[in-house]
Amino acid sequence: MKKLNSDSFLIYYGLCLLRILLVLTPQNGYIHPDEFFQSIEVFASNIFELDGNIPWDFNVTFPIRSIGPQYLTTGLSYNILKMSSMLFKGLITPYSLLVTPRLFICLLSFLCDWSVYKICKNNNERYKSKLVVLSSSYVMLIFGTRTFSNTLELISFALLLYFVAESMIFSNVIVKHHEYLRKRYEKSKTPAEKARFHKLRLFLASHSFRNFFQISVISVFGVFNRPTFLFFAVFPVFFWLNRGMGFKSVSNMQFHLRMLVLILSSVPVIIILVVIDSFYYGYISWGELGMLDVSIDSFVVPGLNFIKYNLKDSKEHGLHPRYLHVLVNIPLLFNVMGVYVFVMFGDFLIKFSKKKYHLLPTIRSIKGLMITSLLVPILLLSYIPHQEPRFLIPLIIPLSYIFSEKIYQEPERSVIKIEPTTEINKKEFKSDNKLTLWIILNLIFGIFFGFIHQGGIYPASNYLSSEIAKQPNTKYNIFTSNIYMVPQILYKQPKIEKIYESRRTKFQMSKRVFFYEEGSNDLSSVYEKMVNIVRVSSMDKRKNRFFMLLPASLNQQFNNVSKKYNFIEIELTKKFYPHLSTEALPNFNELFYLLTMVDFKNLHFDEISNSFLSLLKSFSLNLYEIKMR
Repeated sequence: MKKLNSDSFLIYYGLCLLRILLVLTPQNGYIHPDEFFQSIEVFASNIFELDGNIPWDFNVTFPIRSIGPQYLTTGLSYNILKMSSMLFKGLITPYSLLVTPRLFICLLSFLCDWSVYKICKNNNERYKSKLVVLSSSYVMLIFGTRTFSNTLELISFALLLYFVAESMIFSNVIVKHHEYLRKRYEKSKTPAEKARFHKLRLFLASHSFRNFFQISVISVFGVFNRPTFLFFAVFPVFFWLNRGMGFKSVSNMQFHLRMLVLILSSVPVIIILVVIDSFYYGYISWGELGMLDVSIDSFVVPGLNFIKYNLKDSKEHGLHPRYLHVLVNIPLLFNVMGVYVFVMFGDFLIKFSKKKYHLLPTIRSIKGLMITSLLVPILLLSYIPHQEPRFLIPLIIPLSYIFSEKIYQEPERSVIKIEPTTEINKKEFKSDNKLTLWIILNLIFGIFFGFIHQGGIYPASNYLSSEIAKQPNTKYNIFTSNIYMVPQILYKQPKIEKIYESRRTKFQMSKRVFFYEEGSNDLSSVYEKMVNIVRVSSMDKRKNRFFMLLPASLNQQFNNVSKKYNFIEIELTKKFYPHLSTEALPNFNELFYLLTMVDFKNLHFDEISNSFLSLLKSFSLNLYEIKMR
């Protein structure tokens, strides 16, 4: 433990390197379709003119996603990749399309580390444990490097907390100096002494509007990225507005002035982002702007559409119980720190019931800022009926600040060396247990979400993309079942809508790759649809190839269904490990039966090993080729 503590910086830098290496590996795990279809699929389609599957969120008639925040991240990274590809041929590959925006997000994620470090440094607090725990969390290593709008929300939240905390610390110092000089001024007996203290008060730096522009820009940017950012920003902004209130030198009028300044400074940012969205979705053009043919209908605000849609049609995305975030998602994401949330909340309830209000964090403290910035978003997000774990990832910042030292303790710096006692050893042992549990749980979930969950989709797409490139005159028909949506831009097919020119001839590319994604539909109906398409395509003059992507756990069921059709031949082409679809979990029954129900005296080792190997084989994504006999 002592050696571990002495090497805190080395551990932290190692975790920073690990964060980058995990992106470059790359991580094959596929957490949720939104990481592709709300960023990568959209911008790769626009910038590289690739055939992609643009989701309904970006429908020009009723867009609910602002393009500005994502353009500054995914869009900017793809533009850099495009310019680089002009110098170096062959850069546009499935790997570069996947990794480039993730690497860009990964580098931005270090702003979270920087924010926590600066908050602690400015407040004269220890920061090593906070940085180690933050950077070792799989939320930062996996979720924090993905192209989710939630990841941008995490980064925005971290920066907002930093600027608010910095303003609070600065104001506390200035107000204390101001109060001290005011008292000395009032107690002064001579005019010369009064003049001296009055001049000193005039020389104090202004603090009332400190960081107002940064806070307003981050708040507007965050809300345009995800309107739910309001839930995260409401109390940090409240703390910023209330700095110094309660001191005689800061009047209530300052609160209203600060609010007015924030509102006025946010207006230009709002206008810029609304104009960007309006141009992107075609609501306004440069010609109309030049002719001043502009009205309120010439602009679109996707964030307002987002709120309208979710108030009206949230059922389409699934309704969850209100307690899901609290009882499931918090422990799932934050494990050991998640447990401490319940302990802290219980402790607050006890102090409230006993009216020990003086023991609660105040509005002037950074700890008070962090606690409210943790609890209030949990309560507000729990009110929304659609609840996913990734909605909570910004909470890793206040959680790391509040609870890090309960998991990983920094050594006390003292002049006198204290000999270890039995009591200290017990405390150290308990701390070691928490740290061990923290490492194990983050390792398990990091591997699961980073490499196993839907982990066969990217390598399968990479393989098929290279096969498609080898046969430019062949049509490919790709069926999928019981897996997430396939990111179509990884297949690098040119847009069919684009008009190409060759000397004096204009032409359009014909579509070569067709996707038939069946979700969790019954395999019999999926197979029947596939057979019908194979029959129809057999009359096509152009050569066709047919493939099926299916979790190996459904292999037996797929083979049983295929026996109904004698004219179809199915060949297992390739297996992609590891892959786990929660829609089609492997069958653990046989192994469980052998280990629990069968008499061990009559049980052979071969039976267990064969059952275990069979189970391992089901953790793959199988690629089948379908041919006519």
